[in-house]
Amino acid sequence: MPPVPIGIEWAVTYPIEIKNLGITKLKYQIDTTLLEKMNKENYDFRIYEIQNPEGTLLTNETSFIYTLFRPLEAKDYFLDLPIKVSDIEGPSAESYILRLRGHGYHFEDKRPKELAFYEDLPKCRSNLSDNGAMAAFSLEEIDFGELESGELSRRFVILYNLHPTQRLKFDFAKSGLMCGDNIKLEPMSGELKPNSHQNIKMTLICSKYPTHFEGEIQCQIEWESDNDNTKHHDAKSVQTNTVGADIGEYLFMRLRKRSKIVRL
Repeated sequence: MPPVPIGIEWAVTYPIEIKNLGITKLKYQIDTTLLEKMNKENYDFRIYEIQNPEGTLLTNETSFIYTLFRPLEAKDYFLDLPIKVSDIEGPSAESYILRLRGHGYHFEDKRPKELAFYEDLPKCRSNLSDNGAMAAFSLEEIDFGELESGELSRRFVILYNLHPTQRLKFDFAKSGLMCGDNIKLEPMSGELKPNSHQNIKMTLICSKYPTHFEGEIQCQIEWESDNDNTKHHDAKSVQTNTVGADIGEYLFMRLRKRSKIVRL
């Protein structure tokens, strides 16, 4: 997690992506015993808190674990929490760990540099059909910057249909990545003729509570021939180790935002 100053009024919320890569519905439950122990040893102060420690994921479904961090002292806080996973056949034999890494610092100090948790993480994923990279964003990464509560930030991106003969339909999926902030995309869905483009306006309004997030939002692409109305669905996964959906083509855009935390 990004460094957080001590003495803040509200804990900072950070979403951690979780995805079901299996072929059946599964349940997950995070063992928060060590988390509660750490909080108790720190005068019952809620340093870490997980809003949704258990849940259910459908096949290929992506969700987020909302983790709150509010440091009590200027130091590092480390936790490795076991995750129990089960499906229709029972508990999984594999072991899973949720790694929490947080750092508290004084307002007077220079803010520590934010370190990447995964250094080799791809900038952006794609799930492409036989048309290849015939649809693309002008930007694959959008940084809304460091914002105060209630502040508004606008960004702009272009979606291109580079195919000479086929039109496409696009549809942005709703996402829990923003964990409380309000994001508006105009338009959320639409249709593009061959060799055309669509301007996408993005507006982010910060909630009252501080949030840090960095992750992807998904845009589904469907191709349709002008001649025979044939849709193409043979998809292959690119730049990702996740399982792509059986039907459809997807583009992903990485979004980033940090809350500007001010003194009380």
